[in-house]
Amino acid sequence: MNSDSFKILGRFLLLIPLQVLIANHMRIFGYINPQICLLFVIWYPLRKDITGLLLSTFLFGILLDIFSNSGGVNTAALLFISYVRLPIIKFIFNDKDLNLKLFKYSNYGTLPKIILILTFAFIHQFIVYVLEYFNVSYVGTILFKTFTNTLFTTFVVVIFLSIFTSTKKQ
Repeated sequence: MNSDSFKILGRFLLLIPLQVLIANHMRIFGYINPQICLLFVIWYPLRKDITGLLLSTFLFGILLDIFSNSGGVNTAALLFISYVRLPIIKFIFNDKDLNLKLFKYSNYGTLPKIILILTFAFIHQFIVYVLEYFNVSYVGTILFKTFTNTLFTTFVVVIFLSIFTSTKKQ
């Protein structure tokens, strides 16, 4: 195993209990809780192949759903985000010829990173709530919970990234 594999495994083993034991119990107003599990997809190295990302995200999501008793909604949302991650990153960072081997989030400004997190959080929350409610009559509730949870998740993930990510530019 190389250093990337150890980092991925360490993040996997750290983020599951953080999400299940801490973040899932942070209920603001009874329904707002951060999805720090997005950090797994954000921190997964771009230079790794998508098959490894999808397999590890599936395992991560299914464990998260088992421990959270959420019926597979996190797995579906995280897999979708993992699948569309590269095109979204290329679009947000405005780099069609992105060099995956040299890519570092620290080489880019704060605004694109926040937009990326906001996008991932919105997609994740929207998929989770659509699958949770699965009824057109709850469109207002789905959108309201999606927007409020997206904002709070973005806030918490940005704090996590600022604490646990180096800011060295290369």
